[in-house]
Amino acid sequence: MTTDTSNKHHLRLALFWALLGSLAALALFPYALSLNPAVGQLPAPLPVIAIASALQTGLLLILLNWIGLRLGNSMGLDTPLARALVYRQPVPTLSKSAIKTALIVGGVGGIVLIGLSLGFEPWMPPMASTTALKIDLWKRILASFYGGITEELLVRLFGMTLIAWLLWKIFQGRRSEPSGSIFWLAIVAAAILFGVGHLPAAANLWGLTPIVIFRTIVLNAILGIPFGCLYWRWGLEYAMLSHFFADLVLHGIGGS
Repeated sequence: MTTDTSNKHHLRLALFWALLGSLAALALFPYALSLNPAVGQLPAPLPVIAIASALQTGLLLILLNWIGLRLGNSMGLDTPLARALVYRQPVPTLSKSAIKTALIVGGVGGIVLIGLSLGFEPWMPPMASTTALKIDLWKRILASFYGGITEELLVRLFGMTLIAWLLWKIFQGRRSEPSGSIFWLAIVAAAILFGVGHLPAAANLWGLTPIVIFRTIVLNAILGIPFGCLYWRWGLEYAMLSHFFADLVLHGIGGS
């Protein structure tokens, strides 16, 4: 999957993904507003707040996407389908096995997370608010686009790629490409960081206790490993598909 594209051939693709990422952030807004109604009390119309938040996300993603694409280019990490679309190149053959794997990982993974969440319930403290249990289905479905697109751009394209590149340069700088162990370390590290990133939301729901911290990190990190493998093996689009499907299962069947 390694390409010989020059730096300028990453910017247009970075802009493409930033646009989609900002639209996904906009789709998340109804769900986020339901979780935190105080946002509606800010001294600005809700559409202005929503658009401003999405634009802020998009601007950040331009830089982070470009970094991820630039560094990933030297390691064989890429978004091959989107690259072909943006630069009008021949579209790579879709991998039926990758699509099947992505859907299985997302579907089964979502169900497993629902089961684990139920298993943690006896040890969890009371929720500070039950708002999260009453959010409309359409809002939860829209929120799945944020997980499948924006979170994958942040965690896999930028985070995992940067970690892999740093580990490669620090520990295997003389090698022409990083070893498999570098990628595995980056996959696990990015997944854990993703779980850690959910701690503020968990703090609002339960407060931070040892069991809340453990549950939040484990449940949010566990699928990050197969998502990272899909990105490494086939490209970011397959990780996005799997993440999106997992969120559909979680938000649809799990109901939160």
